[in-house]
Amino acid sequence: MPRFRLWRVRNGSLTSLNVFLAALNSEPVVGERIQTSSQDHHNKERIRISDSSIDTAVAVCICTFRRPAGLRRLLAGLAGQTFNDVPHPKITVIVADNEGSLENRRICSEFQESALESLTYVAEQRQGISYARNACIDNLPDITSFVAMIDDDESPDPAWLNHLLLAQSRSGADVVVGPTLPEFEANTATWVQETGYFAKPQNPDSFEDLQADPPAATCNVLVNAEIFSKLGLRFDPLLALSGGEDKLLFQDIKLRGYKFVWAARAKVTEWIPRDRATFAYMWREEFRRASVRHYVKSRLKVSNPLKLFILVPKALTRAVKNIMVGCYRVTAQLLKRNANRSKLALGALVIADGFGSIAGLLGLRSRHYQR
Repeated sequence: MPRFRLWRVRNGSLTSLNVFLAALNSEPVVGERIQTSSQDHHNKERIRISDSSIDTAVAVCICTFRRPAGLRRLLAGLAGQTFNDVPHPKITVIVADNEGSLENRRICSEFQESALESLTYVAEQRQGISYARNACIDNLPDITSFVAMIDDDESPDPAWLNHLLLAQSRSGADVVVGPTLPEFEANTATWVQETGYFAKPQNPDSFEDLQADPPAATCNVLVNAEIFSKLGLRFDPLLALSGGEDKLLFQDIKLRGYKFVWAARAKVTEWIPRDRATFAYMWREEFRRASVRHYVKSRLKVSNPLKLFILVPKALTRAVKNIMVGCYRVTAQLLKRNANRSKLALGALVIADGFGSIAGLLGLRSRHYQR
């Protein structure tokens, strides 16, 4: 039986400025696009599913932090994957533990010895989601064809990987995105569920199967491994504590000309505990997302001085508009005899978006992933 591999990543001591400068001077940084022509990209040979399962290797990347029960549930779901439409690929699972707990090690060891032999555990001591995600990427096997990403509070459908690979085979896409649907605890307020806020992306039913250019996130995605191995792209360390690192990475990949498609049947379930199914959490989350938007856009437009110059007034105008629109929607609901609590909450979240955007313009970002 293969040995259980345990890796420990040394604790980094770089300041944010040093991390930023080091990234600029070494591997490609998200937001600074390599100058390649569109024709060059379209002429490159795309990876497709091989007729032999041996030739297709998928690495499933998981970042975990203080969710041992969720990690166990997720690994059980990966162990039960079925493949009826594509050949069974060689699957590797990489778990980057940003806590380094003994319980998580034991869980990974149990699954490595039973159902997931090709499992690598990485203890990433540097605090932040970007470091954990990069630890997964840095430990990809050389034979990896595709990188699948999923979160530790999610559980995949039995045919999750099958449908991601099938969509890639049918489309030749470099990035395949699937829906993430919430599962709430019993007695969760109905109005919270009716907001649709916890679905990723919001309104997933509005996307058709194989539709081009869906929004992508690390909660449910399949990526051509060459994007990491040949371009050297990584998640931005300066977003390690605030999040938004996946949005920046995938928008940068899209701007480089890579193809994105939607896989409607590649579903995962996100488990929403009661302490997250609240308006307070939704407000904080919307504020956080908005607070990183300016940084993300500025990194993507860093090569265009004119666009970078007009970015601040444009973002400020949008923020003020959102605050006004949100106030109008909230007021409209409060004036009704029977206010719709879902619509009331969504209106207030537009206000949170506006205030978060202003905070981002001032360089104030939420530290959602700080211990």
